Amino acid sequence: MNKLKLITLVLLSAVIIQSCKKESVTATAYTTDPFQANINGATWAPADSTSSTITYHSATKTKVFNLSGEKDQKQIIMSITLSNAANTPGFALGSYYVDSAATVTIQFNTIQKNSSGSYVYLPHGTVSPNSGTIIVTAVDSVKKQITGTFNFYSRSTDSSGEVTVDNILGGEFTALPYTFTSN
Repeated sequence: MNKLKLITLVLLSAVIIQSCKKESVTATAYTTDPFQANINGATWAPADSTSSTITYHSATKTKVFNLSGEKDQKQIIMSITLSNAANTPGFALGSYYVDSAATVTIQFNTIQKNSSGSYVYLPHGTVSPNSGTIIVTAVDSVKKQITGTFNFYSRSTDSSGEVTVDNILGGEFTALPYTFTSN
């Protein structure tokens, strides 16, 4: 009987110890590309074309960060305009929300046929105020690299009244090279 109690105690102890182990949570990266997002559940990294610039306009004392990329007939264009900015190659860290004043804008475009019959990038819906965020988390003004995240949704309504929403989530730009110009 003592042997049976000992075996039961050992098995019970093993079960208890096993159930107390902490689970480890890991993040899964989409790709290793420096600019990427999840568009409607699919990984998108603009390999066809990417542009990242910071431009200082001395006449208006504004600084504009522009970021765009395209791949698979999809294009994302983002812009943040800062007022009363300094003429430096850096950019202010912070959270920027799409607004009605057009100081923060985001567009999601797809290849579509225009009125003259040509296939061009046209907006695939509208990114309304407060439906998108760009967060600049790091800027290296010496190496001219910028890091941050973004997410937004674009909404369109066709002629029959059907609404389409494109969800662009988990967007990131990591140590993305940019050019700086001052005019």
